[in-house]
Amino acid sequence: MFSTVTRTNILNASRISLRRPIAASSVRAFIATPKRSNAEKEEESQATVAERARKNRPISPNLGIYKLQMTMVLSALHRNTGVAVAGSAFLYTAVFGLAPALGLDLGSVAAASAVAATPMPVLLGLKALISGSLSFHCFNGIRHLVWDTGRYVSNKGVINTGYVVIGATALATGYLTLF
Repeated sequence: MFSTVTRTNILNASRISLRRPIAASSVRAFIATPKRSNAEKEEESQATVAERARKNRPISPNLGIYKLQMTMVLSALHRNTGVAVAGSAFLYTAVFGLAPALGLDLGSVAAASAVAATPMPVLLGLKALISGSLSFHCFNGIRHLVWDTGRYVSNKGVINTGYVVIGATALATGYLTLF
């Protein structure tokens, strides 16, 4: 049996390519080290494994490797419009509450004169941006509520409800912007 192990080791040693560096684990077997307790060996091996994992950790892929899908885009838009709607409502409330302390006049006369002084293309753009964000977030929220009932959660249902949300958003944005 000893001769079989020796013969196997010799055969394996002869197959090592000289162009490749020798693995650290095979070199470690020939280095004399002081004896350590099992706890020290386990602690050292865990530290070695953790260090090896840090060095060999793959770089996380960015969104560029994924094919854009409607569900991905609508999900990102839903989050972004929610942040925009909530952030603008918070900002408006804060400015309106601090207006008397800051000496700002935010009465109806001042608001009407500010709207009247705004050029029509800018006004239409702002109306489209605000109404589009509000209507999309509202319709997509309804879509999520429908999903919570267990309906339209198949791939086909998710895609179809996505098209419904896009169509309803386009109609509502057009109506709210122009009228």
